[in-house]
Amino acid sequence: MIKIEGFSIAWRWISASHGNFSKDTLNKLIPLSEDQARALIATTPINFPVGAKRFDSTQGSELTRQWLKGLVNDSQTVTICWDQETGLTLPWLIFCSHWDDFCYPSSDDINLYLT
Repeated sequence: MIKIEGFSIAWRWISASHGNFSKDTLNKLIPLSEDQARALIATTPINFPVGAKRFDSTQGSELTRQWLKGLVNDSQTVTICWDQETGLTLPWLIFCSHWDDFCYPSSDDINLYLT
């Protein structure tokens, strides 16, 4: 298992100039191995699937946060993949509260998996 401190983009959450998450929150972030991220990405449909939801996050952080919290997620966890080698599983409510620390609007294209 990869520790969050060894995760390639952990600076987003451990750096005082960025997310600066509490130790308790950091302990809930579970990095995927490269093999796990690759396997998950391989299951992703190429086209936007029927029933999937889109939202334009440029409408503002708080509107996005409210929209996310309104989505039904029975599993209570979400896995984010930034690319075929970088993925992270975390509690849904942490993602909703801090989504803009996980999704940088100018540089991130991500896949979200409600698991």
